[in-house]
Amino acid sequence: MPCRTSKTTRPPLRSSNCGTSASTAGVIRRWRLGGVVPWKSSTATASGDPALRRNAGYFRPRKGSLTSQKVPKGEPAMARNIKAILDKNEIYIYGEIGELDVSAKRFIDTLKTLDLSQTVHVRINSPGGDVAHALGMFNALQELDDVVSHIDGLAASAASVVAMAGKTVMADNAILMIHRPWSMAAGNADDMRKAGDVLDKFQPQLTKAYTQKTGLPDDEVNAMLAEETWFTAEEALAKGFIDEVSESLEIAASVDLSVFNSVPEHISTTTQKNAANRQEIENMLALFKDHESLKGVTANSLIQAGMTTPEAARQHLLAEIGKNHSPIWSGAIPMDENTQLKNFMNEAADAILMRHNVPVKAPTNGARELAGLPLAGLAEKHLNLHGISTNMMSKRQVFDRAFGLGMQSTSDFASLLGNAAGKSLRQAYEEEYGSHEVWTGDVEVPDFKDQSLVQLSEAPDLDPIKEGAEYKHGYFSDDGMTFRIEKFGKLFSLTYEAMINDDLNAFTRLPQAFGKSAKRKEADLVYQVLTGNPKLNDNKALFHADHGNISSGGWSGLTVAPLADARTLMRKQKGVNSKAPINVVPRFLIVPASRETEAEQLLASTVDPSKSNDTVNPNFVRSLHLVVDSRLDEVSESVCYLAASPTQVDTITRAYLADTPRPYYEQREGWEVDGMHVKARLEFAAVPIDYRGLVRIDFA
Repeated sequence: MPCRTSKTTRPPLRSSNCGTSASTAGVIRRWRLGGVVPWKSSTATASGDPALRRNAGYFRPRKGSLTSQKVPKGEPAMARNIKAILDKNEIYIYGEIGELDVSAKRFIDTLKTLDLSQTVHVRINSPGGDVAHALGMFNALQELDDVVSHIDGLAASAASVVAMAGKTVMADNAILMIHRPWSMAAGNADDMRKAGDVLDKFQPQLTKAYTQKTGLPDDEVNAMLAEETWFTAEEALAKGFIDEVSESLEIAASVDLSVFNSVPEHISTTTQKNAANRQEIENMLALFKDHESLKGVTANSLIQAGMTTPEAARQHLLAEIGKNHSPIWSGAIPMDENTQLKNFMNEAADAILMRHNVPVKAPTNGARELAGLPLAGLAEKHLNLHGISTNMMSKRQVFDRAFGLGMQSTSDFASLLGNAAGKSLRQAYEEEYGSHEVWTGDVEVPDFKDQSLVQLSEAPDLDPIKEGAEYKHGYFSDDGMTFRIEKFGKLFSLTYEAMINDDLNAFTRLPQAFGKSAKRKEADLVYQVLTGNPKLNDNKALFHADHGNISSGGWSGLTVAPLADARTLMRKQKGVNSKAPINVVPRFLIVPASRETEAEQLLASTVDPSKSNDTVNPNFVRSLHLVVDSRLDEVSESVCYLAASPTQVDTITRAYLADTPRPYYEQREGWEVDGMHVKARLEFAAVPIDYRGLVRIDFA
């Protein structure tokens, strides 16, 4: 394929090594971008066993694409993972990249069957593979005039390089991963040095592909590669690795990351949550399997249509069931039936955020179109939908009239702006990672009055009953903490001058910043309780010798010994009635940032790192979930904690105001000052409930 010299904005990358392997002087190497395929798969493909090779795949093709194309007789089975869909001008990479699956030659040959004068769509769901093949695919795509790369599920390792070609669109629930190239080699010292030299030649090629896409400096990209960096769609968009986030796809919701060793907690948690949501949707469908109006509806079709949560699926199913049923007359006439106006309100709120570089999940085509309009243009469209002409109106008149519409105390247009701020606020709150959430429980309380969270005792023992004897009543004892939730908030203003000047950046960014700070405020308060050691209702500190939850054996480092001692203390805890042991099991190791590496080494090791022999590292140590937070460093770098699961023991609980969004926002049109105000607030308290699920480990 000839190189088009007129295309200067994305110069193609060149690699001096186009093969998948090289052998010299007894050396066997596989140049890979990251070992994303188990060794058994590599062995199967190298041995040429097609049955083993097919069974080593991780992902299924999307329904209606690859599976609808019959593989011709005699064609290699690898063709199942790369296919051109001519009527859509699409080419699929649904498999491992390399000679034995999706090779560069097969990809380019298939690419030539498309209409290259039109937009070429590349759909990717691949764990990666051979970097030379990936660079060959990337270079071929870079030579085309119009390419859109779609990350449908997973673009990891070498597959992420291919995804950098053209415009990149990533499904909202898809995953992107980048890292440095690596290989396997065998031979003498000279052979090993040659292997390292080849890897060093590939590294700049990868860096160049990512920096051209993102505009990030080489140093920052190289640091990401060295760390093996994972991205959600929103994270990839923020860093510039992709250009747009599309709606969630079913294939992304079913991505299996179990073959990877270093998946970040927030990404693995998301994929596990997707799997749980899917199971709940399938269970829901099973309840309506005989309903006529839901024939043909599957979990796949619901997820593909964007209903990825059980609540969204439930609302859709109920609406479908209710279509053929007449409502009972209530004497009320429904208001606000203008569907077009409702759609405009939602799309315009998204458009305001998109225009000011605030990420929006799965924006509609209508929102994308409206994103090109200034705020005055949105106000005009709003008036036009109400049947009001804006001809001969000044900007000030347009805004005055738009804010004057609406049957409530707040106009529709003011609600639109408040909705934009609220979306920015809540989305930022939900996406901000909080290490405190994983090991604490949460509860809702009805008001701001003094509340009491009660810790029930264990169930009483059963008594022996002799023949004819009476049964005795059993009772629970309880232990409660009194507290009240506090209110935290901020006020944001949008002046008429800012609206007329179309300057909404602060109005959209400030709520986003508050959403993040609200999550951080929660974490601050939780860790203040953990490190502040407050008194419980027995008038003793959370960590106290009488509570038996302090391990202070003069420990010199984070090894098996202090964890074993802390586990023993937790196991020996007794119930509230001080009679029966409740056998608490540690689930989380909470450490300051200064001990993160030490903790990772301990939890990942199969042998005890503190021993000079092959003493096995106990299963309980390797099964602990690591929680790291730098707030602990500010208090002490010499203290770590073991915590039980909140489903077994309530240790520290997050309390919120019931029936109130987190965070809550409301808007009001200004009177003293022209414009409008948006108020955001969070009602929250961090409450110590029970010491039995926590052990503090003090180091020397």
